[in-house]
Amino acid sequence: MSRRLSRQLGKAPGGRGIEPSPRPRAARTPTQRLNRILLLGGSGMAAGAVLLALLSPPFNPMALGINLAAIGLGLLMGKGIGRFVFGRVLPTAGNK
Repeated sequence: MSRRLSRQLGKAPGGRGIEPSPRPRAARTPTQRLNRILLLGGSGMAAGAVLLALLSPPFNPMALGINLAAIGLGLLMGKGIGRFVFGRVLPTAGNK
């Protein structure tokens, strides 16, 4: 194919154009996916606990601390359970 023809095809509507195609995103490991899910879920629960503690009529900092500690402990347990469950299904879960 001549250079002129390839340039014309590149400029055509629906053609590939001169810009290179975007690079494919790196595939995430199951551990990274689990960490992201736990991070988003934990931050949502922590924000909810703080909001609930601030909106309740008598503010009790002790109850807020207990709630946040329980959320953190639950996330650690969730990570351990997730590694146990996904480690049996996906052999790459224990690499990192």
